[in-house]
Amino acid sequence: MKKILGVILVILIGVGGLYSYQYWNKTYNAKTAYAIAPAVPKKTETVDMDGKKVVEDGQQLYSYDYNIQFVREDGSKVTIPVEISNKDPKPLTPGTYLKAKVSQTRATEGPNPVSSASAVPANVRRILQSK
Repeated sequence: MKKILGVILVILIGVGGLYSYQYWNKTYNAKTAYAIAPAVPKKTETVDMDGKKVVEDGQQLYSYDYNIQFVREDGSKVTIPVEISNKDPKPLTPGTYLKAKVSQTRATEGPNPVSSASAVPANVRRILQSK
């Protein structure tokens, strides 16, 4: 009986570990990707998951909510929601190249403007310009 419980426990730990790894890989395993900043969306009041307005130090926060299509260095594409939120947020400059670390579901770093188009890999630049 103890052997059976031990085997079941090992299987449960293995399955739990597999699902944990898959979640981490999808959510946090980020790779460098590039994009061209889209048009500036409408500035809106920032709200939390419950729809309540977000206030910091007594001041309402505002947001620019983007859906940006990034291209990774291997040529794969992923569309990621990006929110720029602050008391007085500055939108991304449309048409500029952006660099970020993105997973399958989120940007873990950035997006940040790239100093020049030559800093973007040539194959990625071709894909971005063909859109």
